[in-house]
Amino acid sequence: MNTVLFLCTGNYYRSRFAEEYFNHHAAQRGLDWKAESKGIQRSFEGNGNVGPMSVHTIEALAALAITPAGAERMPLRVETDDFNAYSRVIAVSKDEHEPMLAEHWPASVTASVAFFDVEDLHIEGSNTAIPRLQSHLDTLLASL
Repeated sequence: MNTVLFLCTGNYYRSRFAEEYFNHHAAQRGLDWKAESKGIQRSFEGNGNVGPMSVHTIEALAALAITPAGAERMPLRVETDDFNAYSRVIAVSKDEHEPMLAEHWPASVTASVAFFDVEDLHIEGSNTAIPRLQSHLDTLLASL
């Protein structure tokens, strides 16, 4: 089975939506792909996230009639070995995540990371970010 890893800052909002949406639609289409998600932050403590998954993610998935399989899983942190363990690695925001990746890993480790352009809540609301993320995911799913 092919795998894709979605990355965001804290593995709480955008990457969790991407994982759940991708897995739901890949299964519906009979694709031999599975997604997981992780966060780039080295520590999730004190980042303001409460519980395992953002309410914005849960609400957006519910509106699409998607029951999140990982709703109870706490956020996970990406590790060096993850960059080679997945068929594809996609960070949800080039502007935000490319510098974060460069801060923690050499370019040789992160060279294959692809990027979307979906910003976090302090930059844009979920009402615009989630539809843009869906569009990126639909394009990705159609290409597989």
